[in-house]
Amino acid sequence: MPRRRSSSLLALLALSQPLAACDGQPASGPAPDAGSSAAAPAAAGAAQDRLGVLLAAEQRRAALEVSPADQQSRDVDVRRAAARALARIGGDAARPGLVRALADEDDEVIAWAAYGLGSSCKEHEGETASMLVARALARDAGPGLSAAPSAAAPAAPGTGGVAAASAAAPAASAAVKGGGAAASAASAGPPRLDAGGALARAIGRCGAEASEPTLVAWLEGPRERAVHAAYALGDLAAIKLKLREETLVALLNLASGSAASPPVPEALYPIGRIEHVPLTVIPRIRDVAAARLAEAGDARLFAVRALGRAGEAAVGELARVLTTRGVFTASERAEAARALKRLGAPGQRALAEAVASLVPSADPIALTGLVSEDFGALLTALEALGAAGAARKPLRDLAALPPPPSAPAAILRRVAWLRCGAARLLAGENFRDPLLLGCDVTTPDDPGSKPDAGAPVRGSIGARAVVEVIGRGAITGARLAAFRAYAGSGDLRAREAAIELIASHEEIAGAPELLAKALAAEEPGLVAAAAEVIARQPQRASEAPGQGKRKRRAGREGKDAPAAVTSPAIEAALIAILDRPAARDDPELIGAVIDAAGALALRQAEARLEELCRSSYPTTRAHAGTALGVLRGRKVACDAGLPGDAGAAGRPLVAPPVGEVPSEASALVREPTVLTFDTDAGELTMTLDPALAPVAVTRFVDLARLGYYDGKIVHRVVPGFVTQFGAPFGDGAGGPPGRPALRCETSPVPFEPLRVGVALAGRDTGSSQLFVMHARAPHLDGQYAAVGAAAGPWAALVDGDVIRSVKVRN
Repeated sequence: MPRRRSSSLLALLALSQPLAACDGQPASGPAPDAGSSAAAPAAAGAAQDRLGVLLAAEQRRAALEVSPADQQSRDVDVRRAAARALARIGGDAARPGLVRALADEDDEVIAWAAYGLGSSCKEHEGETASMLVARALARDAGPGLSAAPSAAAPAAPGTGGVAAASAAAPAASAAVKGGGAAASAASAGPPRLDAGGALARAIGRCGAEASEPTLVAWLEGPRERAVHAAYALGDLAAIKLKLREETLVALLNLASGSAASPPVPEALYPIGRIEHVPLTVIPRIRDVAAARLAEAGDARLFAVRALGRAGEAAVGELARVLTTRGVFTASERAEAARALKRLGAPGQRALAEAVASLVPSADPIALTGLVSEDFGALLTALEALGAAGAARKPLRDLAALPPPPSAPAAILRRVAWLRCGAARLLAGENFRDPLLLGCDVTTPDDPGSKPDAGAPVRGSIGARAVVEVIGRGAITGARLAAFRAYAGSGDLRAREAAIELIASHEEIAGAPELLAKALAAEEPGLVAAAAEVIARQPQRASEAPGQGKRKRRAGREGKDAPAAVTSPAIEAALIAILDRPAARDDPELIGAVIDAAGALALRQAEARLEELCRSSYPTTRAHAGTALGVLRGRKVACDAGLPGDAGAAGRPLVAPPVGEVPSEASALVREPTVLTFDTDAGELTMTLDPALAPVAVTRFVDLARLGYYDGKIVHRVVPGFVTQFGAPFGDGAGGPPGRPALRCETSPVPFEPLRVGVALAGRDTGSSQLFVMHARAPHLDGQYAAVGAAAGPWAALVDGDVIRSVKVRN
């Protein structure tokens, strides 16, 4: 990791102004004495110095460097920075400071404190929930608090007031619905931090015994608080996997409205987070959710999702949503397809009928319309179908859809997705099906050639479809030969998918050789895929008895029996990766390798695991502790560090190892920066704002200026959810060389349509990948760093589209 530089602290000083302006109000700290004009500049300079120190502590994850004096500062910016640092650091070492911050009079400080406590309340659930409830009640009663204005107005459904006071949020929603012409949500500055929303969400995420009844009581309060409580109950449902029947009734009452109060569609959100709901409320869910379909807005998606929990009676409404263009958004239609998949045979019949009505015309001019957000609805319907069934005829038409003459790559790619999606359904277990082998038109064969069943197909879309079909049967004989061809070379995404099949197909012969070859690859995604297989099924790394060197072990009856021997090539590859500095800077990759070493009980890895146990990355420490526990036969805690100040109970605080200030901190981006992307779906933009995520924004702007994103593949598109890009090999893994993983700069802000976030694979694992939201997703709030907002039809992109170039302007 880069060494900490003193100049980096000076560059952090620019952050004070954006933070002070988060609530749109001047700083609310005490005014200086009128007679102390000479002392004012010195005091201001000292405060600016502390802001730099606090952000450095946040990045280093050094909770004990945030002092009580910072939290008692007369400068509100210092108190906010201290609370933000502690909230992002988390853990037991940060807890006493977060408790102090919860008593502050500034709403932004309260929001950070609540957010941090809600994320770190493990083993303190009841105590933390009680503190949060008490602070919420005191905040309601106390005078003079700088509460952020509410954005939860009936005219803007879906925003719910959850820190969404940006006036451009409705415009961002309109961009999704109308093709993306509206300005981005970032045009009015960063989203506000809402203390009321942060308190409610923290109560839900703590999952204490008192959380549910408290939040249910809040459903009967003002609309803004009710929306906060509904989202918090969704958080609670994700933890407990259920809600009480009386809670569901209260939510449905709120969602249905009354003569005295309008409906609150956000109340349907928690219902969509539960896998199984009581039979007694299913009819009411169907009635209330169906009624909410008549009201457009970001929260209507929650009604569609709730219908997926409403049983067979909801099939008709969901089919109507899926097949009705113009009335329902592309996100809602894609969500309807996923909801139908949940409803078993009736849902499958509806999907089959919907596919027949959604199949595009073969007219070349009509096919140019595939580059649109609506394309995702048909693609999702194909993915939701479990088998061809009654859709066999339209699927055959789709699998043979002719690509337009001289069509651009973007059209060919979408035709390939449709053809291959249909062909894999028609193929069943037949990996040699001609329609399947010839479905990918993105890399056409020579004129007159025919698909060869003995060689891997060209093109990532087709290769992945064939691998999926290979995995539907026992991988032996000719199927094994085809499998090895895809697992050993060729398209990276198809190769990773093939390697993953090893974990679920014990009949695959020669697995150790393929796994060793994958572990030796340069692509981190392929390496991680092999390591994950070994972690889940360690016996797949072993040579069969009789091959190579044998170990002996006693059998049940006292006789020696040959024991399987772990492949020496696999052992050597895992040790080599553990020794690689670049791998240690990639917590996702190193975590998978640590798990594999632990599953194999590699004694020669113990010293390396002890080093990794002292990593400044929490996910790495967690993996190392688990692996060492396997080797030593006892629990190993890797979060132990040096004792610091005494905690609330008089016990010494123990802080985990700290890292260094990242190199980006030496030249931080100080103003919102616009990135313009030339893509296969046209020109798209995003505005990155450093106010809440200064280091991450600086990383992304630097990479864009260096041309890193030019030519990159959009590797993940989930219609109705996200578009994601920025992986160096186009497979969703890794980051640029020489750039250690970013520390999470998460915030209690909402993920609304067109919000831009940092992709993660665990805490502090972000690097170069960004995602753009298609729709409101409350379950992401506070879990990912929000770095800006986008404009344009980002949902019109598909997996495999190319970012040709990126222009940067301030």
